[in-house]
Amino acid sequence: MNETRKKIILNEIEFWKQNNMLPEQYCDYLLALYSGGDIKTESQKRHKNDYSELYVSLLFLLMIISSIVITYITDFSFGMQTLFLSICCFLLVLAYYFFRKKGKKRLVIYITAAFLLLIYSVQINDTFFNANEKSLQIILFFHGFVWLFTGVWRKLHFFTVSGIIAICVILFTILT
Repeated sequence: MNETRKKIILNEIEFWKQNNMLPEQYCDYLLALYSGGDIKTESQKRHKNDYSELYVSLLFLLMIISSIVITYITDFSFGMQTLFLSICCFLLVLAYYFFRKKGKKRLVIYITAAFLLLIYSVQINDTFFNANEKSLQIILFFHGFVWLFTGVWRKLHFFTVSGIIAICVILFTILT
């Protein structure tokens, strides 16, 4: 059978399986029949990709947690903390280009970058402004606008809502 024809049939059977048009056992049988015993279907490949995306998301979460630990719990100097956060930002830039090249979702990278920027800004406030409350409010207000702008620009609802909530909370704390 022609390879393009076989691929069309396999895609159609996979569509039937995803939309429950036939029982899963029948679809698996037909997929095994038309693929010549190679039962690596698209759903199985996506399932594998779901786990890889989960692992990558957990690595980014680990990056955020380790940044918080290094910045606030350990007693490293400002230079060492800045170096660590810079390395994390460099890794995020590499991950961004890798994800863009592979056509994967980059929301996790955006969220991680937002948290790292927030951590770094609070660290700068603690170091240079002696943890002044007014300067921290100004920095956080600026972050709210950056998140709002990023959410509207990139059509990321998570950032739009987060920016609006951050601006409202900061305005509430400033006015009270």
